Amino acid sequence: MELLLISPVSWLCFLRRLLPSAGIFPAGSQENAAPRSPAETARERNRQAERLLDTYGNHILRLAYSYLHNSGDAEDVLQDTLIQFLKAEPIFESGIQEKAWLLRVAANLSKNRIRYNKVRDADQLQETLAAEERADLSFVWEAVKSLPQPYREVLHLFYYEGCSSAEISSILGLKEATVRTHLRRGRARLKDILKEAYDFDESV
Repeated sequence: MELLLISPVSWLCFLRRLLPSAGIFPAGSQENAAPRSPAETARERNRQAERLLDTYGNHILRLAYSYLHNSGDAEDVLQDTLIQFLKAEPIFESGIQEKAWLLRVAANLSKNRIRYNKVRDADQLQETLAAEERADLSFVWEAVKSLPQPYREVLHLFYYEGCSSAEISSILGLKEATVRTHLRRGRARLKDILKEAYDFDESV
């Protein structure tokens, strides 16, 4: 199992935000369902939150970090993404659709946060990804970070999250042809950067 990057303190804060006193009630759950006690409601939300965190936590964190370059801000986006899921209570036919929904929300929340927060200068990438098996390719990710955002985000989703061009299209709200163009141009730019900086002449 992958190491989850959210801290215990942040997790406790997140759970507090799910309590009934926070005013978070899934759509329609109060009208047609039998009344549940606050304790039952809290337990159900905690179970759902734990499932989402175990299944998608690292995917959401990595995507948020690729935008924000700060682990604290990425954790905030993770919390807000899961809370939006629990508020909306969407229904999906597959885990792929569920993951795409979560990543799309996380991407939008990250972009919104950029409008209000300056991206911090300190680069915490190595600390954040220390437990990842891709540590030996950190120099490639450094090069990816230097690309314009449209190329950076599609390369991240394609290589790090394993999304297809159709899934990326759904997550980012782009035409699939545009996604393929960004992938092609991003790979070309990345190859030039790696060749110049690291004498890296392998195909990307």
